[in-house]
Amino acid sequence: MTDSHKVAFMGQEWFENASRILKELAAQHGKPGDSFSLCERFTGAPAEISPSGLAAWHFRVEGMHAEANRGETDDADLRITGDYGSTLPMARLVYTPDNAEQRKAHAAKFPTLIEGDVSKVPGYLSELHNRLAVITA
Repeated sequence: MTDSHKVAFMGQEWFENASRILKELAAQHGKPGDSFSLCERFTGAPAEISPSGLAAWHFRVEGMHAEANRGETDDADLRITGDYGSTLPMARLVYTPDNAEQRKAHAAKFPTLIEGDVSKVPGYLSELHNRLAVITA
C-alpha cells in the first residue's frame, strides 16, 4: 500500500491495515508480560461503513503479540467513544509536537468519552495512529 492509496476510516480495508500495523508494532516494541486492550466506537458512521451507524473495533496486546477484531467488547482496559464525523479530521492528522495545541483545541470542541486507564496505553500506539493517518481518506 502506498500513501497515495487512501482508505475509508473504519472501513474493512482500514481495519485490515490497522490490524497488520498493530501486529508489526507489537512484535517490534512489545514487552513480555505487558498487556493492554482497547475498544474504539464511533457513532454516526456512514452507512457504507456501518449500516447501524456505529463503527467499532477492538484489540488486545499481550507482550509481543496482538489480535484485532471488528465490533465492540466490554472488557477493554480503555474504551473510547466519539462521533465519526468529528473524529475524522484527527484520524487524518499525523500527530507531532507541533500540532499538540491543535489537537487539544479539537478535543475541547468535540469531546470524546474515554473510559479506563489511559496510563496503560503502550507508547508505540502513537505510531499506529500516525501510520493510519497517512492512509485515511
